[in-house]
Amino acid sequence: MIKENWPEWLKNAKISDDSIIVIENGYVIFKGGIWGGGTWKGGTWKGGTWKGGTWEDKKIDRLLFHAAFCGIIFIDDIATAYRSTNNNGSGRYMASFMQHEGEYYEQNYKPTGSGTCCKGIHITNASLAFTYFNVDFKSQLWEVKFKREDLLDCDGQKARIRGGYFKKIPWPFLISKNNS
Repeated sequence: MIKENWPEWLKNAKISDDSIIVIENGYVIFKGGIWGGGTWKGGTWKGGTWKGGTWEDKKIDRLLFHAAFCGIIFIDDIATAYRSTNNNGSGRYMASFMQHEGEYYEQNYKPTGSGTCCKGIHITNASLAFTYFNVDFKSQLWEVKFKREDLLDCDGQKARIRGGYFKKIPWPFLISKNNS
């Protein structure tokens, strides 16, 4: 699609060069890429990563919609998602972080709307939790249950929460000899 045919709000957006955008009768379909800023005025968001900007779509709640891309939905105000740590419970990105079973909440976290690339507990679906920081067959999977009020941000790939209830569980798709 030729950029000259885009609506002005889309022309002004900061999107990655590999973004896939289709305009059909003036209707915008964002099929993938990185939205790095600007104002989303509406259309159909079919994938991609939200890195920031303003969501002005009056029909869809961005945070809950992007959480659904991660497989996170709330039933009776509770959602279940997943994260991984090293086998000993230390963080795969921040080795100084130690995950423990039970209730845990971060302190001094950035507020909702600050993005996913900042302090907080990062969660997603089980398969992405397994592959996000490279595959480690000895890593530990955690089931995380949390309330809607604990969801701080989501980019469609991973979410950031302030806390919840954490439980060690086995990887559901690994052959047991690889998961020891």
